[in-house]
Amino acid sequence: VENLLRNVDEGQRRKLWPMCIALGAMFAFELFLYAERLLVPAASPTLPEGRAIVGLLAVPLIALAIVRNREWRIDIHVSRAVVLHTATLLAAGAFFLALSAIGIVVRQLGGGWGPALQLLMLVGSAVVLVAVLGARELRLYLKQFVSRNFFSHRFDYRAEWLRFVDTVSNTRNNEENLSVRVIRALAQIIDSPAGTLWRLRDDNTYSPDIGWNSNSDSQVKISGDQPIISGFRNGERIQILRTEQEIHIANVSGPAIAVPLLYNTRMIGFVILPVPTRSYHFDEETFDLLKAAGKQAASYLAEEQSTRALIDSRLLTDFSKRFAFVIHDIKNLASQLNLTLSNAKSHIHNPEFREDMLRTLDDSVNKMNRLIGQLQGRAAGDVQPKTIVPDVVIAKLVRDLDWIGARVETRLAAPDCTVAMDGDELRSVLHHLINNACESGTAAGSEPRTAIVVASQKIGHKISIDVTDCGPGMDEEFIRNELFRPFRSTKSSGLGIGAYQTRELLRMSGGDLEVISCRGAGTTMRITLPVEIPRRSAA
Repeated sequence: VENLLRNVDEGQRRKLWPMCIALGAMFAFELFLYAERLLVPAASPTLPEGRAIVGLLAVPLIALAIVRNREWRIDIHVSRAVVLHTATLLAAGAFFLALSAIGIVVRQLGGGWGPALQLLMLVGSAVVLVAVLGARELRLYLKQFVSRNFFSHRFDYRAEWLRFVDTVSNTRNNEENLSVRVIRALAQIIDSPAGTLWRLRDDNTYSPDIGWNSNSDSQVKISGDQPIISGFRNGERIQILRTEQEIHIANVSGPAIAVPLLYNTRMIGFVILPVPTRSYHFDEETFDLLKAAGKQAASYLAEEQSTRALIDSRLLTDFSKRFAFVIHDIKNLASQLNLTLSNAKSHIHNPEFREDMLRTLDDSVNKMNRLIGQLQGRAAGDVQPKTIVPDVVIAKLVRDLDWIGARVETRLAAPDCTVAMDGDELRSVLHHLINNACESGTAAGSEPRTAIVVASQKIGHKISIDVTDCGPGMDEEFIRNELFRPFRSTKSSGLGIGAYQTRELLRMSGGDLEVISCRGAGTTMRITLPVEIPRRSAA
């Protein structure tokens, strides 16, 4: 100790000398005590009894050194709850000891009324003690006192952060949404009894979104140019609302603290929490914890908002896809009806043509009703499709196309194969592929009667349907990068979703569409679908 005090500079010596004197005095006393016991074993016990007095005299000097050395850490590794409860029990014990002493005095001096007055004082004091210990303001004051005087930091950050995350992510209570959980999580840090979340709206104003244990008026709006908003300094500063104007704007009944919710340098909202007690002390440590928690809460809220936007976008995308598919099918129906009308001028007197034309009109009406149902969300995929025989669908489609002038050759070799796909969808897929093959063959100058071939065969557990033409063909780059991209078309009147829709319909039924083509050698569009295996009846 003497060496330490000798080797420090003047500034540090002033801070250390009280502790050095206290430790030196205690060491000197212990030295004299043991020296006396060694030299005079039968000495009186007076000197050992003075040990407590020496220690008591050293305590103020050590405390003075601690006060002068603010940089010394007083980090007690003990649970804050244990310290708080222990302090409460000690205070209660001291209270009852004092109460007992007063009761004894009353009993001794009260004469005949002494026992009754003692009992009355004990019961009344117990009632007062329970009321005092149950007081919320006293608990908050005691909690602040213990944290400020017994620990280096005001908050147990590990416990606070775990509690914050648990409160925000706890979805067991279905009555609370994320906004309410965020308010509760921030309020728990300062033991606030209520709170209100204000959100940034599309018109760059802030309005109450929801309240926890408080009423919020969603019609109230605060513009970005008002002092209460500019006081946040772009979300980097926490405000304490004390003036009547701030309290009135924030729609609270008393002083409150406003915590900004900062996300990606943008303040997406703020939470207003009433001050738990009039004497509650806010310091930089409290502000830092609230700012960090506010940023974390803002990320939760922003993620929820992004998820909602993604769901809405998916719904709109799904509707747009259905709408595009419907428009494409209507275009095909319009082309089919136009061909029927053109051939009617020449074959209207043929009874077979009239009968086929009625079937075509009836089929077109049914398709339009089905398309309207798809547009409204009643997709065919919602109902389990029946099994169909692709060869039967192909043969019927080719007969119908033959009446309207499209000549297609068939080579069907899978009469017993069945697939689980809607018949109208397979017909739509084949009609689209044959129609494209007809246009390709006509563009190449070949006769459609011999240029288009539809062939089917069974390969393993799948059926393969090839639609082949002798058109100009397509290069590999176009097939890979352009053919199946929606809204890309090489036709002036095309919508650019035919190939994409065709492949999507086949994939929804477990199949696929393969393109075999090269420049100048025609194109084969190969459909593959899984074959339904008939179930064997139990013996």
